[in-house]
Amino acid sequence: MKKWFYERSRFSEFESNTTYHELLSMSDEEFTKWARLLRKEVTTQWDEYGTPPVIGRDEDGIIKSFSKLKDNPCNFLQEDKTGDDESLGIIQNFNKDASVVNQFFPTMLKTKISIGKSADNGLSIYDHFADSEMEEKFVKIMKRAVKKDSMYSWSRSVVNKRDENPFWDGQNGKDFIRDVHEGKVFVDKYENYGIVLAKVKGSTTDNYGTFNEEYQGFKNLYLTADDVKECVDNGWLNDTQISNLGDIVDSTTAKSGKVTEYFYLIRWYDKRDGIFPKILQVFRLSCGQPAVNFPALTAKYLYETYTSHVDEPITIYDSSSGWGGRIIGAMSMRKKAHYVGTDPNPDTSGRYQAVADFYNNNCIDNESETFQKFFEVEKKANTYDVFTDGSELIGNNPNFQKYKGKLDIVFTSPPYFNREQYSQDENQSFKAYSEYEDWRDNFLRPTLTTAYTYLKDDRYILWNIADIKIGDSLYYPLEQDSIDIISELGGEYKGKLKMLMTRMVGLDPSKSGIKNAVIHNKKAYKFEPIFVFYKGK
Repeated sequence: MKKWFYERSRFSEFESNTTYHELLSMSDEEFTKWARLLRKEVTTQWDEYGTPPVIGRDEDGIIKSFSKLKDNPCNFLQEDKTGDDESLGIIQNFNKDASVVNQFFPTMLKTKISIGKSADNGLSIYDHFADSEMEEKFVKIMKRAVKKDSMYSWSRSVVNKRDENPFWDGQNGKDFIRDVHEGKVFVDKYENYGIVLAKVKGSTTDNYGTFNEEYQGFKNLYLTADDVKECVDNGWLNDTQISNLGDIVDSTTAKSGKVTEYFYLIRWYDKRDGIFPKILQVFRLSCGQPAVNFPALTAKYLYETYTSHVDEPITIYDSSSGWGGRIIGAMSMRKKAHYVGTDPNPDTSGRYQAVADFYNNNCIDNESETFQKFFEVEKKANTYDVFTDGSELIGNNPNFQKYKGKLDIVFTSPPYFNREQYSQDENQSFKAYSEYEDWRDNFLRPTLTTAYTYLKDDRYILWNIADIKIGDSLYYPLEQDSIDIISELGGEYKGKLKMLMTRMVGLDPSKSGIKNAVIHNKKAYKFEPIFVFYKGK
C-alpha cells in the first residue's frame, strides 16, 4: 500500500451490490451464484487493495475522527448496582470516533479465533472468504444470515404496538396480509415497504422485545401454517414473500418424540435497502469471530484517571500493543505522555509508529496546542517508543532496560493464551508455549514480573484479561492466575472495572452461560474485566 492505512471500501463498484428485495426474489441457484460472486469480490478487494470488508473512511475522515479525541471528556465510569464487592464500577463507552485506528491494521480480521482447548481449529473472517474449502460453508451462512435475515439486519417483525409499526391498524395477522395485498397498508411514505414471512418456533411469538422493557407485553404478528396456506390459496402471498419458508407445517416430531411447534412471523422491510453496508455486520458475527480493538478513549480515560496523582510527563507501558487503540489513547491524552509499547506480531511492524505520527502530524492544533518560547514553537505532541520483542523477553533488551523504575502506569490487554491468534509467526506466545501451564509460567508470569519490576512505587497496573472457556463449564483461569502472580510480586489487588461490550441482537448475556455478564440500567451486557493492582511505596 502507498499509505499505512486503507481507505473507503469499493462496495458500490461490486457486481454483487444489490438489494435485499432482489435477493428474496432469487431462486436457490441464483442466490448461490450471487454468494460466490460476493465472496470473490470481497477477497479480491482485500488481497489487491489491502481493504477488508468494512466501510472505512478516507484520509480526511480519519483526521476528522482522530481530531475529536483530545477534547472528549471521557466521563465513562458509572456505578455498579449489582452488589459485586470486587467491582470498581462500570465503564460504558460506545464512542466510535477512534475506530478509524483499525484502518492502520489491515490484518485485524485475519486473526484466527480458536474455540476449546486446541489452537488448531482457529478460523478468521478472512478464511471464510479466501479458503477454497470454506466456500460451501460461506454460501450456507449467507442463506441463513442474509436471505433468511436471521439477525434482523434488513427486516423487522410487525409487532402489535402502534408506536413501533404505525402502518399496522389493529388487524390480526391474516387480515394484515390481505390488506397488504390489496394495497391498503404500505401507502404514502411506506409505499416502498414489503413483507416476507419467517418460520419460527412457537415461543418466538410471545418473545418480542424480551431484552427491552418497553416492548414487554406486546407480541409479534404471526400466522399459523393453515393461515399461510389460506393466504397463498387466496393469492394474498406471492413466491417472494414465502421464499424462505420451506415446508409449511404446524409442527415436526423428532425421533425422540419431541414435538416442535412452528409459527410464521410477518416481517417488513424497505425494498430500497441495499445489501451494503448492513451485510458487514453479518460478516463480523457469522463468519468467524472478529478481533476487537481496545477502545482508544477508554484507554485515554484509564491513563488519565490512574495517573491523576502523578506529575507530567507520564510514562505508559503497554506490554501487548495489539491493534493500536492504546497508543492512540496515549497520543490523545491531555497530559504530556510517553508511550512505551511492544508486540512481536510482524504484521504490525512499523504501524504503531505510523498511526502515532499520523495523529501528531495531522490532529494537533497548531494555534491552541503550541507555545512560544524565545521565538521557538514546540508542538505539544505526545511521544512513543515501540519494540518488537515478546513481552516475556523484553526485559533482556538493553534499549528497554532504561525504563526500569521509570514507568508511571502499566496497562495492556495481553493475549488470551491461544484464543486470539494474531499471526502464525513462531514468536507468538501460543506458538512458543502451546500448553496452558507452560504459557502461564513462561509468558504470563515473566510478562507481569517485568511490568511490576519496572513500575514506580505508588503506581497502578491495569490488566484486561478474561478466562477462556474450554468446555461446557471449564475455563482456563487467566483471571485468577493473573491476580495470584501480581499478588505474589507484592501488588495489591484493588478490584475490577467492568468494561461493557456492544450488545448483540437476540443475545441476553445474563441468560446465555456467559461468565462475565452484568445487568446495567435494566439491560444485559457482556463485559470485559479490567483488573486493577496497586504497587505501594
